Amino acid sequence: MRIATLVKTGDGPLWIIPQVLAERAAGDEVVVLLPAPHHAESRVARELAALGVEVVESPAPLRGGSPLAQLVGVRRLRTLLRALDVDVVHYHLYASALAARLATLGTRITRVHMVAGPLYLDNGLIRRVERVLCRLDHMLIASSGDIAARYAALGVPAHRLRTLSYGVDLARFTPADEQRRARARAEFDLPADEFVAVCVAYFYPPKRLVRPGQGVKGHEVLLAAWARFVERGGEGTLILLGGGYGEAGEQYRDRLRAWSATLPGADRIRWVESVTDVSPYYAAADVNVVSSWSESYGAGGEASACGVPSVSTAAGGLPELVDPETGWLVGLGDAAGLADGLWDAAAGRGGDAARQRSAAARLRAERLLDRRALSHEVVAALHDAAHDRRPWWGPLSEAAQAIPARPARVRFGRSGPGAAAHPGPGPAGAAPGRSGSGSPAVGLAGFVRSAAAPALPASLLRVARRTWLLRTDPVRYARGLGVRVGADCRLVEVTAATFGAEPYLIRLGDRVVMAGGVRFLTHNGAAARMRPRHPDIDVVAPIRIGDDVFLGLNAIIMPGVTIGSDAVVAAGAVVTRDVPAGCLVAGVPARVSTDVASFERRMLSRSLGTGGLSPQRKREVFLERYGAALDAEVDQRPSDLYSFAR
Repeated sequence: MRIATLVKTGDGPLWIIPQVLAERAAGDEVVVLLPAPHHAESRVARELAALGVEVVESPAPLRGGSPLAQLVGVRRLRTLLRALDVDVVHYHLYASALAARLATLGTRITRVHMVAGPLYLDNGLIRRVERVLCRLDHMLIASSGDIAARYAALGVPAHRLRTLSYGVDLARFTPADEQRRARARAEFDLPADEFVAVCVAYFYPPKRLVRPGQGVKGHEVLLAAWARFVERGGEGTLILLGGGYGEAGEQYRDRLRAWSATLPGADRIRWVESVTDVSPYYAAADVNVVSSWSESYGAGGEASACGVPSVSTAAGGLPELVDPETGWLVGLGDAAGLADGLWDAAAGRGGDAARQRSAAARLRAERLLDRRALSHEVVAALHDAAHDRRPWWGPLSEAAQAIPARPARVRFGRSGPGAAAHPGPGPAGAAPGRSGSGSPAVGLAGFVRSAAAPALPASLLRVARRTWLLRTDPVRYARGLGVRVGADCRLVEVTAATFGAEPYLIRLGDRVVMAGGVRFLTHNGAAARMRPRHPDIDVVAPIRIGDDVFLGLNAIIMPGVTIGSDAVVAAGAVVTRDVPAGCLVAGVPARVSTDVASFERRMLSRSLGTGGLSPQRKREVFLERYGAALDAEVDQRPSDLYSFAR
């Protein structure tokens, strides 16, 4: 199989190299596409060339190019990929994803998108566009569980979604013993007994459409936290390791440096340019600090592999690495929380708790971040995508329908199943292709001549209608999928993934209230792992919800569950067994916590009686009731002298 790896830049993404080597070790032919001048002058290009990997100039995406220039580049990329006789294009970073999707539309090339970070999904407009465009990927590989959850919410079906990190070289990044720690501190002229915190991150300039005025890595927040730590009496050194990303990044770094010079503790901050090997800095450090607003695992992965606990914001996938066992987790932008974490780390360094956190961090890295194993799993995912893919109109049809494809459309009325099912074009069977890819050579002309072509405009109309209903009338949207919805139901924040792959197996009674993030799972996805031995295995069961039921935020309802009438499912509960009528269940797995009558009495005792008031009147009542308490809490905290971090 011939694989093309497409990345928009050669500055930074060294993480593609282990995957490229694993592809070559698996017997695949590999070519890496980088835009000029990165295809020749970047560190990635030089290291790949030294390893004997073919690097080719990519005409797209173009950094800073006009829309017309980008379209011309995409057209040239399409020609290049065909000339290279590529079976799979494996793209990283969002600009590369847009270019690759457009360039390969209508070709036999399999598209695999590996998502390095979730920043672009924080943009509301991009998120809405991606809800449709992500269905052009034959497979999407998320580098963290957080990214996988975001794309599942956008409607990517489970069979086209994998969670595989880029990983860390666990043989290179290892916990430092006392001798190595002493050498590192001597090299950097750090006292042997001083508290040292390190932050490894490029200085990315603020984005215009995502948290304007704030750098992606949250350096403003970290500098404010360090000033609080020093004001409180903390002593030590903060190492900021990383240069500015591009010219704008350098300017942003210079502005931060000038601003931080006015804060307490500025003389204890070391500003270090980017280096090729960060492991000596982790060897010298007592704690790693991550202050990002958006992240996958980032530098937290390398720090964990080195056994260095982290003080981290709860951005993206970081909570999967950092918790009370491995460090300190604080809210986004919480400078006071970061300062508290630094204080605790400084106070406890060298103690039993610090050693336990260090060991736990390394174990977490070994479980989640073994780069060698993960790279081979990525290669297996590329082969699976090439083998299982459908013709290019399959993903586009899914984008039009915004739900998993099924052979027949079934409507249910108030009294039961409706009339005829309407068959539609299903997935095409796999046909043997050249080079063992399993992909038939289907061109645009062949598609136009095919019977599926006339169905495409109708599909696009269906997606427009369903997208509109999803935003304006979730109940009608659910009924359109085949969910049996009773009278007077309220469904909040429904997504294309809410009702799973078999929505026609879900029944909601009357007056059901469903909070945001609820998921119905009518099949057991673990059966897919057993299909090589049992090709016909399929574990599916209906879900039935009684009348007057409340389903709390992010609750998950598993296959075959029946929830009785007048029941309450608490937020975050995973319901794996039937719920008796009139009961409140909570937990993972969900268990009966109390009866609804007792819960109702407690709620009434706490009620403010404002349910029938207007939002404006509620605001007045709430502020009158709680305003003094809120003001008192604010007054008890240290004054915020560092407005730059806001």
